[in-house]
Amino acid sequence: MFVDKRKILLGNIGSGTTIDISLGSNFFPVDNSELIENKFVKDEIKKSINPIVDYKKIIFKPSDSDVSWNLIDKFRINLNFYKPESIAAEAPVHRGSGAEPGVYSDINFTFDDIFCRTSRFINSFIRLSFFDNPYSGRNQLLTTADVYTQVGRLQEDEFGFPLGVDMCPISFILGDPVLQPEEVHEGFHIYWFQDLVDSAPNKEYEMYMTLQFNNAGNGRIYELAASRDINPDNITINDLEGEDGIFYLKVILKNDNGVYKYRFTPNTKQSQPPPGVNLIPPTPALPTLTFWQITP
Repeated sequence: MFVDKRKILLGNIGSGTTIDISLGSNFFPVDNSELIENKFVKDEIKKSINPIVDYKKIIFKPSDSDVSWNLIDKFRINLNFYKPESIAAEAPVHRGSGAEPGVYSDINFTFDDIFCRTSRFINSFIRLSFFDNPYSGRNQLLTTADVYTQVGRLQEDEFGFPLGVDMCPISFILGDPVLQPEEVHEGFHIYWFQDLVDSAPNKEYEMYMTLQFNNAGNGRIYELAASRDINPDNITINDLEGEDGIFYLKVILKNDNGVYKYRFTPNTKQSQPPPGVNLIPPTPALPTLTFWQITP
């Protein structure tokens, strides 16, 4: 043990003399009580409490492509169903050969339904469902958005009257509620958790979207996909699911330097002609998503 020794002569000590003795401040706890209190207890508390996540959802706005990520203020969704006469002939064929929409007569609506806005018409809707991966049976539903059937300028003639049921397109224009107040707003934005996007690799978070049409007239739910490149008489699971399938459309949410955006990212089957996803069409056409019925 080290001892700092000093000699003090009695002759040098006068009346009222004081001696300052410095004491070392280093010490070592024998029973580790302070280590337990300051280290062990805090570590155990931290391990026993779930991580705190900010579950605040924010708005993600649509963009046009994976290169520029330019924001768009509206886009169009087309639905194309099998022609009823082709289903009756047991040879299902979509209406048209391109990316044009079908018409409301294809799904058993009448002109009176459109003109009078009957309940069976206005209560029909499309549902956008977002999943964590493109494999049915082992994916989780993350969020949904419903867009109800409406009669807009696409369904009206130059005088504002509804088109005939054989000419009335099954289309929806979704627009920014501030910049495009006359358009449908539901489904235009995606609402999701900021923390999950900020903590994702490259601040890009992936979802996979499906689309269904819910017909209030006959109670049927139609499954549609962003490609018509499929044989309805010989559908396999590989045609529908996975990164190369046609049923799930990839959506990427991104923190782009503080601006939160999303974009649709088609695979090769969903982007080949006729394109299901065409986000940069020639002007003045709108960015368009086209979905085709996949089962009769």
